[in-house]
Amino acid sequence: MKTWSIILMAMALLLSAGASYAAMSVETYTVTPSTLKPGEEGSVTFSVKNVLPSTATTTIAPLEDVQVFYTAPTGIEFKAASPFTIGTIDSGGSALVSVPFRVLPTAKSGVITASFFISQKDKNDLKTVNAIIRVVNPPIITLSSDRQTILSTDVINLTITNNGGAASKFVIKLADGTNFSFMGTTQIYVGDLAKTTVVQVPLDSRKVTEGLNTIPFVISYQQEGGDTANETKYLTVAVKKEKADISFTQGEPIVTNKDNILKMKIRNRGRALDDFRVLLTDEKVKARESSQITLGNLATGQEKEFEVPVFADEQPGVRSTSFNVKWVEDDVEKEEAFSVPIVISSDAEVGIYLEVKPAPLAVGGDYTLSVTTSNLGSYKIANVVVAIEDSPSFDILNIQKEQYIGNLDNDAFSTVQYKIRVKSTIAAGDYPLAFKVRYKDQSGIWIEKEVKTIVSIRPASEGVQKDNGNGTLMLVGIVVLAGAAYWYFKMRKTGKSSLAGERAK
Repeated sequence: MKTWSIILMAMALLLSAGASYAAMSVETYTVTPSTLKPGEEGSVTFSVKNVLPSTATTTIAPLEDVQVFYTAPTGIEFKAASPFTIGTIDSGGSALVSVPFRVLPTAKSGVITASFFISQKDKNDLKTVNAIIRVVNPPIITLSSDRQTILSTDVINLTITNNGGAASKFVIKLADGTNFSFMGTTQIYVGDLAKTTVVQVPLDSRKVTEGLNTIPFVISYQQEGGDTANETKYLTVAVKKEKADISFTQGEPIVTNKDNILKMKIRNRGRALDDFRVLLTDEKVKARESSQITLGNLATGQEKEFEVPVFADEQPGVRSTSFNVKWVEDDVEKEEAFSVPIVISSDAEVGIYLEVKPAPLAVGGDYTLSVTTSNLGSYKIANVVVAIEDSPSFDILNIQKEQYIGNLDNDAFSTVQYKIRVKSTIAAGDYPLAFKVRYKDQSGIWIEKEVKTIVSIRPASEGVQKDNGNGTLMLVGIVVLAGAAYWYFKMRKTGKSSLAGERAK
């Protein structure tokens, strides 16, 4: 009897030992949906199992008081409080865990890691799930115009609204094949797009039929993460053909901050217009004298040119300028406003200043000529190149006559140097010296100017000697040494002759 008691007790102990080896395992997680946008909701799902270890008996203890802990990472908001209890998982059983979450509106595109920790109460067995949540945040672009009706040539204020992720390097073009076109440019560069951005868009609708039309704007930009995207946005406008179907063409650019003569050509594309007059009404490009120009009768297809003395208080570039036209039709005076794109150049001006070392310039000498180029205009100039021209008075020893300076702000300057040799065949006097300076002004126009100056060349005798007089001193020294040697040997010879005579006596 005692033996059976011992056997039953041993079996109980074995069963207890087997039950103590219950093990917890976590299956692979899933995130639904696989990608989310800011503001969207999803869930992380995984399974917790009570598995049988290989060393255990057939009896498995339950997993008791199983809990899930987590902390919300940046950009994520969990819908349930942490921790929450799964409860008890019986031998061989499992529990499905689903944790709902929301992507915050401020979340950035990319990968967000959410960590979950699963454990039993009063046990050291801890499991971890690192769930990868992928967030995409593409820009959501909307275009709108301040004008529902546009004229044949017009400028609209285009409002670009972005209700999505960041968009940089934003560019606006028009789709191929459309009859709409930009005036003065082929695309409009916006750059980094703010929440709301307003840009001026100069439109040419002269080839478009009158009435409702759709403008196909092709936009391209760089998204968060660096991917480039292209979209076509359609904007519907009503195109109104002016009663006076005329077009303006600028003869040549005018210069900002200076008195100019604005030269324009006007062409009548519609029916004949009587007593036709043009009025310059712009606040930035102002007429210096009368703002009204009378052109008389304007037949169909006829062109006329006119000039207006103006002062342009406007930045360089393609600018919309306001004109009014008046004419008489059926004894009634009619008037219409036009917005005409004109090109305004900057008042870019350069100055050349010279310095030579050693000074002064003299016939036959070698010198270092420092050429300082200064921006005397009101605006920055770019890609500045200066070149010295051939001169009858000296040779240029540089391998290149043209030297690159780069950009110059207004009132800024930069210096380049040339090695020169004054020709020994010329006479002293004043000689011309010319430089060519090429640069791009603020309006994007390339300008090339020739700057001339006069340099004074002295006779060779007035130049700085290369040996600084050392040659003459050396020659004098040689003569003195030669004289001293001659005197020494002569006196020595005389002394020997006298001594010999005395011995003979």
